[in-house]
Amino acid sequence: MRLYLAAICIALVTLTVASCGTRATPDFVREAAVNDMYEAEAGKLAAARGQSETVKQFAQQMVEAHTQITAELKGVVDAEKIDVTLPSELDEKHRRMIEDLSAAHEGDFDRTYAKQQVNAHEAAVEAFADYAQSGDDEVMKAFAAKVLPVLKQHLEEARKLP
Repeated sequence: MRLYLAAICIALVTLTVASCGTRATPDFVREAAVNDMYEAEAGKLAAARGQSETVKQFAQQMVEAHTQITAELKGVVDAEKIDVTLPSELDEKHRRMIEDLSAAHEGDFDRTYAKQQVNAHEAAVEAFADYAQSGDDEVMKAFAAKVLPVLKQHLEEARKLP
């Protein structure tokens, strides 16, 4: 009997430890959606206010790419019938980032945008890599794995901005 109880305890501990790294799908979906919303909004702002042509082109690319990623994300959410309400506005962190970008002086705008893009894409790469490895929905994990190389490329491009 003791051996049986010990085996059950070990199994429960193993399951508990294994599930600690699992990323909840609704949390990932909300994070990805807010990030995409920020990218599109910041991109529109930078396309209009950017000082260098490189920043303006990158910004337009971010608007297009993240609008497409959002559409794909919504498609997966609908197809998988994931119980999550997609955000309709930015969270406080991303709202402050847009405010900082809007308030940046003309001479500092490109640098502010570039810094934000590097930080935002580092966070996105981490979130997508984490979910692709330990998410709890196989179709959403495949989506995260598919988008991850795109985000990594955006990060590399953001690091090269003036």
